[in-house]
Amino acid sequence: MNGKKEYDNSVVSECYDKYYQSIFRFCRVRLGELSESAEDCAQETFLIFQNKLKNGENILQPRAYLYKVADNVVKDTIKKAAKHRSRSAPLEAAENTPSAPIIPDKFDYDKCAAMLIALLEPGEQDLYRMKYKDELPINEIADRLNITSAAAAKRISRLRKKIIDLIKEKNLFGNEVTL
Repeated sequence: MNGKKEYDNSVVSECYDKYYQSIFRFCRVRLGELSESAEDCAQETFLIFQNKLKNGENILQPRAYLYKVADNVVKDTIKKAAKHRSRSAPLEAAENTPSAPIIPDKFDYDKCAAMLIALLEPGEQDLYRMKYKDELPINEIADRLNITSAAAAKRISRLRKKIIDLIKEKNLFGNEVTL
């Protein structure tokens, strides 16, 4: 077992010496404006490679494997950066964003819901009741409607969109509705 560990370490070391610079350049180019993260991506690529070898995986083409891992690490880095950017909007953008509608204190949600339900077709009313009143899981709704779970989920999605459209159309909460 100790011989296997030494072999893995020598393979990682050899591949690091051979391919690190090219993997680093690959990451830097693919990251574009995020190129400051290229070194982290390259390091993570080799850590993943080392862990795979430790777990007993036989990697026949290390160079190709490293590029594939690097590509995945870069994609993850870009996704994380995009998610971070979307969460932190610049202050200038926040100034121009309309505020959420103000809902009066004495707003009658039950009356609003009853009005919306009355605007739905009978089958949609049943679906609304099962999903939002009875809080049934999708598979049970599907069983009751004698359809697949995917079809039930799609119907619920359409129902939700219709309700949102009705709220906007009837201007129940003001001009801007985001549900």
